[in-house]
Amino acid sequence: MLKFGTSEGTTNDTSYGASTETSGKQVAGQALVPDTNSKKQIENNNKPKLPKNENEVLEFFKKKIWPAVEARKFYNHYTSIGWKVGGKINIVDWQASAENWMLKAAEIEKEQTKKELSQNRDNLKTTKQKDYGQPL
Repeated sequence: MLKFGTSEGTTNDTSYGASTETSGKQVAGQALVPDTNSKKQIENNNKPKLPKNENEVLEFFKKKIWPAVEARKFYNHYTSIGWKVGGKINIVDWQASAENWMLKAAEIEKEQTKKELSQNRDNLKTTKQKDYGQPL
């Protein structure tokens, strides 16, 4: 950065305020350079971890003691939509998605059992035999 003096002329101080990480001293004439290597490492860590085939998914579900039918449903569903969530975002970790899949499956099963109970209490379903030929 150039500093202009009013009475003594100009001074040419080229320190940019950059410092080395090891010594903490300012280095003259050194510009700040973005650290692109760390960004590449972060991007490499966020690569999608997708299953190689259906057998890998089946083994994972077997380890968690979940039904194999759900494993096939999970694999077929996400294969058909290109391993994306909401059609836009790529799945980063398929195992986490599988765990969410099973949580949702348990919730859906609970909702279905509640609906079946409410249908049994329907007032229109009666066990009495009525004779509609008799006048009221």
